[in-house]
Amino acid sequence: MDNNNNEYIEPLEFDIEESRKRNIMKKNRELENKDAELEKYRKVYEETLDDLKDYKNLYVRQRSEMENYSKYKEKEIENIRKNANSELIKELLPILDTLDAGILHDKKLEPVKTQMLKVLNSYGLKEIDSKGKKYDPNLEEAIGVSDEGEDGTVIEVVQKGYTLNGDVIRTSKVIVSKR
Repeated sequence: MDNNNNEYIEPLEFDIEESRKRNIMKKNRELENKDAELEKYRKVYEETLDDLKDYKNLYVRQRSEMENYSKYKEKEIENIRKNANSELIKELLPILDTLDAGILHDKKLEPVKTQMLKVLNSYGLKEIDSKGKKYDPNLEEAIGVSDEGEDGTVIEVVQKGYTLNGDVIRTSKVIVSKR
């Protein structure tokens, strides 16, 4: 029996072989489809990872901004707390000046001034110590000049200056040596 260049002798063997070839081709197509589907899922997975990285970076940036904002607000609140009484303290400075003038005539006022300064110091008030030091225009205001002493040195304090928590609230009125 001639089977047209087929090596199969029996039709049944031929059918079995053809069926096997079809099954192999079907499995190859299924594998190709699975590979395409797998590639599609791999692409979705990679896009999802990229999105996740973007969201993570956004989260880290937002969290950092919130921490910075929180620190800024804490500093602002602390600054407000430190300087909340600055207007009241400025109003009390003429009383300190009056006490200084009164002490020149009556030393019994010294404890009152000391007690008042102790309370004001607890709120951050400090006297500017100028006498005998080099003139600093940021802390002192020269209201007079004298020939005595070393050039550029404060020789007399006419009115005391004060700082509140490191900020000058009133400059010292001084007389400076100039040669």
